[in-house]
Amino acid sequence: MICFPAFSVNCVQKYVFLRRDTKTYVYSLNKKRLFMRKVLIPFFLLGFVFQLSAQQPKDIMKDPIPVAMFQATYAFHIPGLDTRDLYGVSHDVGGGFVYKTESNWLFTFNGNYIYGPKVKGDRTELLGEAITTDAGEIIGSGGNFVLLELNQRGFHLQGEVGKLFAFGPNPNSGFFVQGGLGYLQNRIRIDYQQALLNVPLPVDKDYRFGYDRMRGGPAAHLEAGYLLLSDTRLLNLSISLEATYARTHDLRDYDFRVFTNPKTGVMEPVGYIDHSKRFNDFYYGIRVTWNIPTYERKPQDFYYD
Repeated sequence: MICFPAFSVNCVQKYVFLRRDTKTYVYSLNKKRLFMRKVLIPFFLLGFVFQLSAQQPKDIMKDPIPVAMFQATYAFHIPGLDTRDLYGVSHDVGGGFVYKTESNWLFTFNGNYIYGPKVKGDRTELLGEAITTDAGEIIGSGGNFVLLELNQRGFHLQGEVGKLFAFGPNPNSGFFVQGGLGYLQNRIRIDYQQALLNVPLPVDKDYRFGYDRMRGGPAAHLEAGYLLLSDTRLLNLSISLEATYARTHDLRDYDFRVFTNPKTGVMEPVGYIDHSKRFNDFYYGIRVTWNIPTYERKPQDFYYD
């Protein structure tokens, strides 16, 4: 910009306004680029997957087709290895997304919420001697016993790759096997009836985290079963046997439980947790999945005389 002395003030003002406009433009441009990277590109990629499964409708009863499917799933699990020392049988419910290619390869991502009704061991062993009576009960702030419930909670996230071997009513149904990696976490959930005048202070609010034995770590998963896909959106089910192994460690820093030392007769806390200790968590059981496909049905042919 060229400025003459008589107009130097105006030129400076115009230059300042130009700089502001340039910064605003650059800032706006950066926001648009960030929006494209974070939102639009993943959205278009997902749309591309749906488009692959929707283009050129084929007869699912005759042709192998690529299809994207949402999943709703339930599983019943039996614990093994270190898991069975603390927990009983468990259930999990969840959802996911799977893409089946035209050559019957499966790419899956899912997440599941774990809940179990039983935690093994008596209350004194699970909560320590300092806060429980000889019968394993906890006395609340009002001087009455508190009705506690201890059960299992957790979650499991994973990505999998598998293969379907066509067998059955159409080339998109058959036996499948898949495996993958993910992350698993479990803990003891301490629940009690809310009572304003009889609060179990030792396990109230954040104090309960010192007793929940939370642990988590990387997990490997293997699943084998049968997948049925039909030309309707209702009868698309799979049933499978599965096993999950996780190499876990404690996720809390301190264990609040207190026990009597048999040698000294003095009550001592468990204290700081050794994070180098590892556990072998294992679940196996049966899973039932309802698949919601996104493919476009091929129009039926009608013939007239």
